[in-house]
Amino acid sequence: MEVETGVPKPVVDAEDRKLLEALSRDARLSHRSLAQKTGLALATVNRRVRRLEEKGVIKGYRAIVDAEAVGWTMTAIIGLRLEKGHIRQVQKAIAKDPRIFGVYDVTGEWDGVVLARVRDRADLDDLAKSTLSAPHINRTNTMVVLATVAEEAVVRVPADPAGRPAV
Repeated sequence: MEVETGVPKPVVDAEDRKLLEALSRDARLSHRSLAQKTGLALATVNRRVRRLEEKGVIKGYRAIVDAEAVGWTMTAIIGLRLEKGHIRQVQKAIAKDPRIFGVYDVTGEWDGVVLARVRDRADLDDLAKSTLSAPHINRTNTMVVLATVAEEAVVRVPADPAGRPAV
């Protein structure tokens, strides 16, 4: 967001929101299909999508993979208590483990929260005794997910400042 007069200026406008909402539902849509779905001219879609990519609003296009289908049968949410002065260093090191899919610097009781997918209990045990036992990690609290009630892999596009939905 750019700031000119102290009021944040949105990076995207209503037309961008339409494009982002359509792409978040199906990133494989052609620009021609995007133009039809949004009511924008094809040249406008081309220009706006390219600008959204260049500005980093669109960070990439990926397949949404079923974790269990590829062998990740357990998900864990792990709270971390870390030594002060080493928090970022430890979080960056933890993020390199391929079982970790989220590392967050948070407020509250924990210094960080980690989201991990593991193959089974033995793999979780290995994660706890290797990556999560590194220097400067004082304490962990591991919660195993029993059931996923809701999980959204895409970022929903918020309504514009006037409260109108994207599409």
